[in-house]
Amino acid sequence: MVAAFERTAAAIRERIRELGFPGVAMFYVWHDAQAGQLQCSTGPVPPDALPFRSTYVVSDDLSPVVEAFLADSKPGIVAWSDLDDVERRLEQTEAEPEITPLHVWASRVGASH
Repeated sequence: MVAAFERTAAAIRERIRELGFPGVAMFYVWHDAQAGQLQCSTGPVPPDALPFRSTYVVSDDLSPVVEAFLADSKPGIVAWSDLDDVERRLEQTEAEPEITPLHVWASRVGASH
């Protein structure tokens, strides 16, 4: 999987060069635990401005993202009881829940200015 995504990034990079796109562009991959999928996208943004609402960490190593996906024992399944448990725990504590940042692999496919 890692090699396939790396080849995809290289192909997108080549296509962007052929088209003469002058700006910054990133191809990025993340494990969407809620959907139980590896997701990927390309956008005209630098790595620190990817369109995620939650906290994320960008890496140049794709292996941990793919490994998290492969280790997901219940991909795309969240039991109602698990959601109730989270809500109950949030009600019982005033402390903010600890949020694990989303790990994202990003590869520059467009020129930088």
